[in-house]
Amino acid sequence: MECAEARLRLDAYLDGELAGDDRAALREHLATCPDCAPELAALEGLRDSIRRSAPAYRAPPALRAQIRAGLRRERTANAAGGLSASAWVAYAASLLLAVAVGSGGTYLVLGERQQDTLAEEVIDSHLRSLLADHLTDVASSDKHTVKPWFAGKTDLSPPGVDLAAQGFPLVGGRLDLIAGRPVPALVYRAGKHVINVFVLPKARGDEPETVTRRGYSLRHWVSGDLGYWAVSDAAADEFDKFEHAFRAAVGG
Repeated sequence: MECAEARLRLDAYLDGELAGDDRAALREHLATCPDCAPELAALEGLRDSIRRSAPAYRAPPALRAQIRAGLRRERTANAAGGLSASAWVAYAASLLLAVAVGSGGTYLVLGERQQDTLAEEVIDSHLRSLLADHLTDVASSDKHTVKPWFAGKTDLSPPGVDLAAQGFPLVGGRLDLIAGRPVPALVYRAGKHVINVFVLPKARGDEPETVTRRGYSLRHWVSGDLGYWAVSDAAADEFDKFEHAFRAAVGG
């Protein structure tokens, strides 16, 4: 199994969703790969951190009323079936998920924490690329080489942006895993500093953001139907110049 394929399956492996043969093949790859094994460990750490720190939100009154009404209807309709207590619990959980997703409740439950969690994941991915010395899957300063490389590997098409004239040469690109899906990462240099630009779909409630965490700066903006997340430890003024140059090049 190649690294590109392995990275696409890490999330499913972590969640126990891989079939026997696929799981065995990935486990064998992880046992010997110096790049993918640390990435899996980082994903495990991120999952555990989210479980420890993510707050619990009370469902809005309208959503709770919908769930109760649905349970009453189903309890009446299935009274003759004699569902057990555990079956009712399972049914209530599935109904909650269906109502939340169908009514946009996923966003209500997560609120602004959704974007905050994504920012943490983006910074973690930036750190993994530095620690594992895995900046690129395709190493090239030619945008006509980097952009086509992503075709067929992800359903997102990153812009071909060469900023060498502005002092930020393109180093290459790689496929990364953010929010459980493969996304393009474009890699640039700002002197001795690395700038990773992750390209994700525009999300509901997406807001521009500038934050500094763990010594790294993150800039987030939206252009068209894509969201861009740039991460670096470059100086603030240098990062400002990069963001301005990149957004001007893509029209955002």
